[in-house]
Amino acid sequence: MASDPLERFSDLEQPYPGRRKPVGRDRTPAVPDSELWDAKPRTYVVDGEKRHFYTINHLATALGYSVQSIRAWEDKGLMPNSGYRSPRAKAPMAAGRSTKGHRIWTHAQIDGILRLAKKHGVILNKVPPTPSFASDVAKLFNELLGEN
Repeated sequence: MASDPLERFSDLEQPYPGRRKPVGRDRTPAVPDSELWDAKPRTYVVDGEKRHFYTINHLATALGYSVQSIRAWEDKGLMPNSGYRSPRAKAPMAAGRSTKGHRIWTHAQIDGILRLAKKHGVILNKVPPTPSFASDVAKLFNELLGEN
């Protein structure tokens, strides 16, 4: 008798159980969302010039975190406000909803956040942001907002 029970099945032609090959398992994986975070920007006119902006969902996708995480970081002071908001909603909102507009970021801001997140390990090691990360992002935002 063989010591390895799998040796008994070595003469089988099919490497999988059943009579036919499994369906739909040989697909190639889709491109990760983190590479497509900037696929659909919102366009707003700022100072008479059309500019592309990105929502909190775009930022969360780029970082690989949830939207709730980004909001929590802002509440705890670990992520500064972007300095931009979309125009206020014109139609009356449902009870309890804000009419302030959505948080929006420029491409340069999100690129800078991604660069700093890699530097501080927020992306690669999934470490929560630290006050030093928040400080670096705030400096970046001040530089970018000063240029406009």
